[in-house]
Amino acid sequence: MPSLRILRAVGVLAVIVALNACSYTKLDTGTFTRPAEQDGRVLVETAAFQGVTPTRVTYTDPTILEEYVLYRSQMGQAEVLFSEILPRYRRKAVIEFDKLISASVPMWRFNQGQTIRYSESFPVENEFTSFWVQPYRQVEAGRDCAGFSSRWDIRADDPESRPSKIMFGYHCAPKGTAFDAAAATALIKAIQIRGISVPLRVESAYSLNKEVPAPPKDAQNLNLVLAQDGGGGGIAGLPEFPLLFSRHYRSFDGRFCTLC
Repeated sequence: MPSLRILRAVGVLAVIVALNACSYTKLDTGTFTRPAEQDGRVLVETAAFQGVTPTRVTYTDPTILEEYVLYRSQMGQAEVLFSEILPRYRRKAVIEFDKLISASVPMWRFNQGQTIRYSESFPVENEFTSFWVQPYRQVEAGRDCAGFSSRWDIRADDPESRPSKIMFGYHCAPKGTAFDAAAATALIKAIQIRGISVPLRVESAYSLNKEVPAPPKDAQNLNLVLAQDGGGGGIAGLPEFPLLFSRHYRSFDGRFCTLC
């Protein structure tokens, strides 16, 4: 039988592991920053948000980038999550996200606690990919809205055909203001992504390769809370941010795709 000393040592080790597991949070998984507006990725260039500076929070780890964006004005509110596998991992990792719009719409805090009545979904093409769009109504609030979702750059050698880029979000008009399928289509066509459909600002080759120091942990924590709560006391935010949905994958022959 094991000695009392060994049993005590095992017990201490188990407690340490449990404490470490409990203290490990999303804040420990990567870096949370608030990019300068000219460095943000998602642009929603509609009349409703003309002159509006959105709230942005970017999450990065060695594999993936996730950008949370909140646009808000007297003409409506839109929130978007854009994510892409970073270039050095584009042939090694994919994004595991295939939720229907009816499953992604309730992820947003703004839609939680509402009875959602969905209309028929339809496809819309914009400059860089195709989207599915689904109008819906917040019954209690009386708002007309539309959810949207897209996944593209599908890895051809991934047996599950998963993407390296995704975007999903919603737009809600103010109570009493119509937001129909035509308005939703116009919104999707107005979405741009810096670095994909429009140039990403780069001052110089030096800037491109310069290592930017991470913000202090307390600042990163504030950024995380901002994305999860939208800075709006429960009327915006993506509580599950970041989604941490990058996955290394095996190609058709069963190998992990590290060199393909």
